[in-house]
Amino acid sequence: MRRWVGPGLLVAVGYMDPGNWATGIEAGSGYGYSLAWVILFSSVAAILLQIVAARLGLYGKADLIGLGYRFLGRKVGHFLTATAFMAVVATDLAEVLGFALALRLLIGLPMAIGAVLAFVEVLVVLYWSARRPHALEMLVGALTLGIVGIFGYELWLLRPSWGAVQSGFIPSIATLHQPGALYLALGLIGATIMPHNLYLHSAWIQKRFSGDLTTQTRTMERDTILSLSLAFFVNIALLIVAASLTGDTPPPQRWGIEEAYRLFAPSLGAGAMVAFGVALLLSGHNATLTSTLTGQYVLEYLLPRRLSPTLRSLALRTLSLLPALIALMVWGETYVSDLLVLSQVILSLQLPFVLLPMLYFLWKLPKARPHPIALTLVYGISLCVTGLNLYLLTTL
Repeated sequence: MRRWVGPGLLVAVGYMDPGNWATGIEAGSGYGYSLAWVILFSSVAAILLQIVAARLGLYGKADLIGLGYRFLGRKVGHFLTATAFMAVVATDLAEVLGFALALRLLIGLPMAIGAVLAFVEVLVVLYWSARRPHALEMLVGALTLGIVGIFGYELWLLRPSWGAVQSGFIPSIATLHQPGALYLALGLIGATIMPHNLYLHSAWIQKRFSGDLTTQTRTMERDTILSLSLAFFVNIALLIVAASLTGDTPPPQRWGIEEAYRLFAPSLGAGAMVAFGVALLLSGHNATLTSTLTGQYVLEYLLPRRLSPTLRSLALRTLSLLPALIALMVWGETYVSDLLVLSQVILSLQLPFVLLPMLYFLWKLPKARPHPIALTLVYGISLCVTGLNLYLLTTL
């Protein structure tokens, strides 16, 4: 398994986290397969952007935040670090809530206790793997294969109409004019193209491959494409599962993860329901690990570097746990899916603060630029995502 597992898989788990589950299930339950093209577009865009972020890390010999300080100065660097930290906290909110929700669904554990357990077990795993980076990749890889296997099993049981699924990959702007569709589409983009993954890839990629830069780049690109293809399968499977459980006529009101979990028992049996819950638990665990790992890199620029990674993780987990506990105390466990979708929209609104600097870094580091066609696509994707976010702000 070692030869197939690399930094790309750590990044990929962020693309199948509980926030993706919430948005994918709401999209499938509310709009059937009609938003599948958004997931396809986002997944292709994510592959290109992750490759660019990793190339910048390799050729710039620094993560994206470090490049911000180098090329944009201290004040702008501080601003970008603050936005990166906000993205990590929003991501962590989704991961902690998803992990806690899975425990509640599977064993009835109150979500507040589940959130605290997420806090503890992530610190233990990261402490264990601090000197074993490949061991962490192996652990994440094994759990990811478990998630993929469970969704393969669920799709085999559901046997959806593949003709209808294929029709959903045809772009339809008219779909976005339906009430709430644009908000959810941006949630899908924010859940698929995640800021913290771009920071993580640019940092983790360094010194992970052997050979000259050209060889490292090729290995990284292959690793990224293979890993994010797994993430695309899980994301599209979430939408297909929700649309299939709903039937041919989606209800006027969308539903979330918990409702999907409950629908499995009458439709496919208790075994399928439990498998779905286990996949959610594995997803929450994996994503919490990688978001905390990203937070370690971000906090290097906000806290004294003499602090150990373990202490930085403790600080991040504490700051991330508080919003989850406050949300549970204020709103209870009723609006968890709504909070998960909201966290993904927040992440989408954070994207311009990482995408636009990345374009500038590519201008400053010509050797890091990909093929001209890919570079043109990266510019187009970045400007398109930024424009969609600005449009969303005018509609809120």
